[in-house]
Amino acid sequence: MAMKTKKNNKALWTLIAFALALLSIFAVLSQSRELSIQDLFDTIARANRFWLFLAVLCMFGFIFFEGHALWRLLRTVGYPRSHLQSVVYASADIYCSAITPSATGGQPVCAWFMKRDGVPMGYITAILAMYLIMHTFATLTIAVISLIADPGVFTELSLLSQFLIVIGYIMVLGLAILFLMLFKMERRIYVIGCRMIDKMTKKGWIKRTQHWKDRLKNTLGDYASCRELLKGQGSVLFQVYLLNIGQRMCQTVISTIMYLATGGTPSGAGTVFVTQIFSTIGSMFMPVPGGMGISDYLLYDGLRLLMQKDAALQLELISRSMSFYLTVLISMVIVLIGYLQRRIFYFTVPPENHSNTQ
Repeated sequence: MAMKTKKNNKALWTLIAFALALLSIFAVLSQSRELSIQDLFDTIARANRFWLFLAVLCMFGFIFFEGHALWRLLRTVGYPRSHLQSVVYASADIYCSAITPSATGGQPVCAWFMKRDGVPMGYITAILAMYLIMHTFATLTIAVISLIADPGVFTELSLLSQFLIVIGYIMVLGLAILFLMLFKMERRIYVIGCRMIDKMTKKGWIKRTQHWKDRLKNTLGDYASCRELLKGQGSVLFQVYLLNIGQRMCQTVISTIMYLATGGTPSGAGTVFVTQIFSTIGSMFMPVPGGMGISDYLLYDGLRLLMQKDAALQLELISRSMSFYLTVLISMVIVLIGYLQRRIFYFTVPPENHSNTQ
């Protein structure tokens, strides 16, 4: 019954994400009476083929870099898996993060695939925790460098955009600090957390006090295990950090590539690049699947600094379609193939061999 409920929830979130994607696209199109879907296809048909090819490479690079980072971590802890398997893990994370609020569904589904491939759950928790930490610090690095490199873009955005971006920066910084605290102050955080749980119990906000304390202890234990598991593997972690920067760059640079592909000038490329980073940061922690609608607004708000309204709307839709919608679609196809492959494997191979790599 629980499994059926989980499958229903995934299907529901997929439908919600699909509806939000359509609403976001039509909302952008509605801002212009002259802009249509046919105009977008015509613009892509006229675009420079070299830049288009580069954009497609970046779409696949976004999936590959995460997959390679997970592949590297798995090999380091003694559970090597193939690159194809790692690409499925990455695709599961990307696809399910895109269709759930605040990207909450990505890592659990990624963990399901790893578990199916015979990786112990304790190792999975540690690996995904470390990946998330490196991902957070990579995001923070790019965000800070961009803000320093071209602060003028931020000052010219609307007040709403500035507010969303500031919230995003605070959340990324807070998350990075939290991870550092978890590595250095597990015991103190546990004591503080238990006090907060006791207070919430007294106020009637939560029940099962010991259950929540145990969950907090287990969560902190997972992070402590992660630290011990990868202790002395600084070079590996640095590689994972660089791979995360590469992944972020693949997604971020697509809007700049499409700007150049459709006749943009090199002098404006930097503004488009920084705008895309602000768009990502400003929508990252919003409780909307994939930041849909919010990310579109932020990107358009920055692009209008360079071009007329219709041109900005057109570039926003083309860039967002390639960097997000098509990437998610590709990830979904990979996840579906990977899921079917594992279902067939588990029905046709004896149970004693299920832990073997496929």
